[in-house]
Amino acid sequence: MKTLDVRVTVGIVVFNGALTLRRAVESILNQTYESFIIHISDDASQDASAEVGKSLAAEHSSVVFTQQPRNLGPTNNFRFLLERASTEYFMWLAADDYLEPTYLARMIGTLDADLTLVACVSRVCFVKPDGSKRVSGIRYPLSANPATNLAVYLSEPHENALYAVYRTEPLRKAFPRSHFHAFDWAAVAGTLLYGKHAEVADVLMHREDTPKDHYTKSVPVDNPWGVARLFPLAIMTYDLLVRQRIPVKSPILKALVHQNVEHHVRSMRMFHPRYVMLTKYLRYMWRRYLGLRFLRMR
Repeated sequence: MKTLDVRVTVGIVVFNGALTLRRAVESILNQTYESFIIHISDDASQDASAEVGKSLAAEHSSVVFTQQPRNLGPTNNFRFLLERASTEYFMWLAADDYLEPTYLARMIGTLDADLTLVACVSRVCFVKPDGSKRVSGIRYPLSANPATNLAVYLSEPHENALYAVYRTEPLRKAFPRSHFHAFDWAAVAGTLLYGKHAEVADVLMHREDTPKDHYTKSVPVDNPWGVARLFPLAIMTYDLLVRQRIPVKSPILKALVHQNVEHHVRSMRMFHPRYVMLTKYLRYMWRRYLGLRFLRMR
């Protein structure tokens, strides 16, 4: 296949993923849609990920492997792959996830059929550590105007939206310039300034299920200083409002306030035990009496 014929880059982010990396890559190599290139970025893994990646690149001309000389961290590794993509479409795939054979064909077919779309994703089967599974609920597509779509998304961020197939340029414009907590939400939300998101109802992706408290546990690493540790979504909110200049509309602001309060309370409960009783009461009051009413206000 000539380089000019390639329409989608699949960027695989890996850190200590030697046991599952080959499965992820082979799930792409087995796609019914063949116009792709796979770029693996190993973020200075301490296991055999580099050896597996080099082997895959040697076996398949459509696989490119990069070994980072030092650990970039998740945001920078994601950005590294996105910045080097020269194709019309782009998607990330984690090294421990894998796709059904028709994933690319279905997503790209949907995007090709509607130029107002910037992203398309399928439902997902999440696999828990004990082997049990759950399927993501069917989410309404984000098919209205940008302000409405942003308000809907920010009210309840999609747990799988980062791994959609995107039009490359809008994703590149929206992607954060530095690492912070919930950088993925900022990237996904930002693309809604450029178009709509579609969702295919079939389960075509399999992902390892992340524990519910994973996001909260990462706050001290993601936001190591000041107010951003107390309010984990503060930098994300700043990125959306100031850098990306999303519409300053009441429903959007209400959704952002709601998320900031929720994540502040979760963080305080986890990292400040003396505060736990107060946050328990505040969380109950917010959810029971204030939060939903706040979001419903016009």
